[in-house]
Amino acid sequence: MSKDNTILGLIIGFIAPLIVMLGFWKVQFGHTSLIGFYEVMVQSNNLPGLISIGLLGNLAGFFLFYKLKLDVSARGVIMATFLYGLVIVILKFFV
Repeated sequence: MSKDNTILGLIIGFIAPLIVMLGFWKVQFGHTSLIGFYEVMVQSNNLPGLISIGLLGNLAGFFLFYKLKLDVSARGVIMATFLYGLVIVILKFFV
């Protein structure tokens, strides 16, 4: 598998925000369980904001691929970001 492909970008684009969100949980709410943190985020309608913070990981991934001239992989990260954006819009306005 080539390093410059859309699938790699999509994988990084879906995993990086999860790592950032887990880091946010550990730093800010490390005293609570992960399930308790999720329940608090859902009940307080802060889940879209948490996902938005997680997308900072995609920013880092995009610029890394861009700097390494892996433009097709960077495109995959952008595609994952748009899919996360769709989830944010759905959570914000329809749930």
